[in-house]
Amino acid sequence: MSVRVVGKFLQVGSERFLIRGVAYGTFAPGSSGDQFPPPDRLAADFGAMAGAGINTVRTYTAPPNQLLDQAAEAGLHLFAGVPWAQHVAFLDDRKLARAARQEIVRAVRRLARHPATLLIAIGNEIPAGVVRWHGSARIEEFLRETYDEAKAAAPDALLAYVNYPPTDYLDLGCFDVCAFNVYLHREADLRAYLAHLQLVAGGRPLVLAEAGADSLREGRDGQASLAGMQVRTAFEEGVAGVVVFSWTDEWWRGGAMVDDWQFGLTDAARAPKPSLAAVARAYGAAGFPADARHAWPRVTVSVCARNAADTLDACLRSIRALDYPDYEVIVVNDGSTDATGAIAREHPGVTVIDTPHGGLSAARNAALHAGAGDLIAYTDADVEVDPAWLTYLVQPFLRSDAAGAGGPNVVPEDDPWRAQCVARAPGGPTHVLIDERTAEHVPGCNMAYRREALLAIGGFDPAYHAAGDDVDVCWRLQARGQRIGFAPSALVWHRHRRSVRAYWRQQVGYGEAETQLMGNHPERFLNGHAVWKGRIYSPLPFVRAISRVRVNAGVWGTAAFPSVYSAHIPSMTYVPHLMEWQVGSVLLGVTAFACFWIGQPEFGGVAAGASVSGIALTVWKCVGYGWRTELRGLPRIRPWGPRASRGIYRAMIAWLHLVQPVARGWGRLRGRLWPPEVAARRIGEEPSPRADWPRDAMRALRLMSRGRVGLRFWSEHWVDRADLLTRIARRLETASVGRAIDAHDTWQQERDLAVATGRWGWLDLRTLLEEHGQGRCLFRVTARHRLTPFGATVGVGVAAGVGASLAAGSIAAAAVFGAVGLVAAARMGLQIAQVDAGVRAIIAEVAQERAMQSMTGAPATAAAATVADASFSRGWRTAGRERLETPRSAP
Repeated sequence: MSVRVVGKFLQVGSERFLIRGVAYGTFAPGSSGDQFPPPDRLAADFGAMAGAGINTVRTYTAPPNQLLDQAAEAGLHLFAGVPWAQHVAFLDDRKLARAARQEIVRAVRRLARHPATLLIAIGNEIPAGVVRWHGSARIEEFLRETYDEAKAAAPDALLAYVNYPPTDYLDLGCFDVCAFNVYLHREADLRAYLAHLQLVAGGRPLVLAEAGADSLREGRDGQASLAGMQVRTAFEEGVAGVVVFSWTDEWWRGGAMVDDWQFGLTDAARAPKPSLAAVARAYGAAGFPADARHAWPRVTVSVCARNAADTLDACLRSIRALDYPDYEVIVVNDGSTDATGAIAREHPGVTVIDTPHGGLSAARNAALHAGAGDLIAYTDADVEVDPAWLTYLVQPFLRSDAAGAGGPNVVPEDDPWRAQCVARAPGGPTHVLIDERTAEHVPGCNMAYRREALLAIGGFDPAYHAAGDDVDVCWRLQARGQRIGFAPSALVWHRHRRSVRAYWRQQVGYGEAETQLMGNHPERFLNGHAVWKGRIYSPLPFVRAISRVRVNAGVWGTAAFPSVYSAHIPSMTYVPHLMEWQVGSVLLGVTAFACFWIGQPEFGGVAAGASVSGIALTVWKCVGYGWRTELRGLPRIRPWGPRASRGIYRAMIAWLHLVQPVARGWGRLRGRLWPPEVAARRIGEEPSPRADWPRDAMRALRLMSRGRVGLRFWSEHWVDRADLLTRIARRLETASVGRAIDAHDTWQQERDLAVATGRWGWLDLRTLLEEHGQGRCLFRVTARHRLTPFGATVGVGVAAGVGASLAAGSIAAAAVFGAVGLVAAARMGLQIAQVDAGVRAIIAEVAQERAMQSMTGAPATAAAATVADASFSRGWRTAGRERLETPRSAP
């Protein structure tokens, strides 16, 4: 029997295999020492299990070969456990730990040889106290090393460690299957926790290794209801299998029979309880019932392809194999010059739309208008989808009012070795989640939307030719108050770039797209980088390094469900990976060379040391990311051996970490210097004004020189200033404009709001609402930049350095200090410009919501001119008296 992991599920032979399991044991030791019933009892139990639709038996001790043979005869598979001294402080005794590992390896080697073995658990619920005693890092290291040794002894065996909620923070991504014991009696709680566990599992199958209820406390009917609910809910949440605890009330543990718990589907004499029938019904309908599936919405599956002849056939074959009741397939051939169109037409039932090359967004819009589905799902031509992709992708739409949804993407096992390295390099497409069910961004290779929601925002922006369109759509929908869902079991396999050159071009394209996004969504950026509200989910060491977590395990570590929080990390963790750091290090090297050239060795030595230190720190961090990258399961690179192959993998991954920020930075520069020309922004919309960089730069220069800049908005009806400020403050906080927002400092009379511009200063906003008679008013906003002590210190330090150098007659040193000052000034100016643009955009949005007209570009007397008549003064006074007698909200 061939068992392997395929995405989020198991496959036996050529068929998908859902575990419909039951726990068996532990039993009192028999005469042979095995903790299992005699053969005749085994045969009867296994026959009854098979008759109830059960296909897997979980044991907690290593089953003897005779039991494995009997299971195979009954058509059952084994989820076999290997017991060891995990309930004590085993790492304090090296001999005990070594003996446990040796016993595990021996058991795995024997069990893996038998065709009835499905999974092998090399641990089950190490007590939270033991984990706390040794520390999670040591436990994780022991389990990873044990996995490696067991896998070396039985390469084809599928291994799991069965965890439980008190220690769900353990990082055990090396195991083939993610398995958890979970006992929750409320469906909402179980769904929420399974959604969390799906993120823990990542791209691996999630198995609910224990579930059930105690008939002694819940009653037999209550046990049946709970067990049926748990099985049904688990399969609907996309698990690869469920094991119900347990088959019988006969349970021996700790040297004695357990008589105060009755979790069995049968009693100790094997008489069936109502829960056996309930579980059998749930297993028979595992997944989604046919009557529910017929009511699911029609889906248009869109594949936008340009010169994709190498991968399109495999993509369409996977789509045609989808297990979904009602869908259509549209391939948009975006001006391909190869056989893409011909290959698409070879697949029956596929609609092919040929268009001139207009870019990815235009192709997606073509599918949007041609499709007939209520939902439209997008994927790429270099993707292969899981048979259950649409089944799980539509679930967020069925269970909520989500406007969109997406799922994970993983690299195929057969991708070439360079593509495997690219998949483990930063900058790839991945999801960003606000919580377990809500996404801030889903990548374009795996996303779906309600058709009317996309049409309502004008579809995709044609300005995005190759990237960025997915981010733009997610942000525009969220700006309308709509939600993007996440479906963790809607998995696709995404092929990555196969060369460093192709990876470079991809990252340059992403950088260009970021520049376009920055122009359209300035409030979403800070210091030239996107500010995500959610968490980027990725197993890459680089991503984990910038998103560390803290665990609150309760008082004395007794929490049944520990809380995990994102923790603030020092900036030096990621700053050496930024392009600005790398360019600065190189410029210091150039400065050092210049100093030596003109005869200033003392300053040249300082600059050279700083340059070498900066470059060395970057290289050291990139090498560290390559070293910590998970390489398990990757094939060796021919003609090299396994050890040399691992070295090549790690060296290439480190090199890609070094290349990626430079490519992104070059792309951003290209995007600013040569922005794309697009006739229309979105379908059915007029072009919107793009970022005016000269104007932004002039405003930034004025703010840096302590000048003021302003905005003015006219309204024909009275508006409340406090309401406007409240709306603006809330929008600024939710949009993450600036490092911080100060909206509650009532001691300051010179400002109403303050927005941080990095570490350099604050953008102070002061507002005024002018009354212009008959309920009309003018809302004025003025902004002024205020330096922080850090910004002032940098400025004074640079000025003092330049002055001291000139006084000492050292032109080279003055040039160095001057260059540092220019770089700092440019950096500060860029941050001020970005924050100022974001603030202006949000104020304009709030004003537009209140039906106010922008007058920022009009002459200063424009507002007064509109009401400049003889009655203005009298009307102003009358309006003032009326407002003294009525609430401010009623003009």
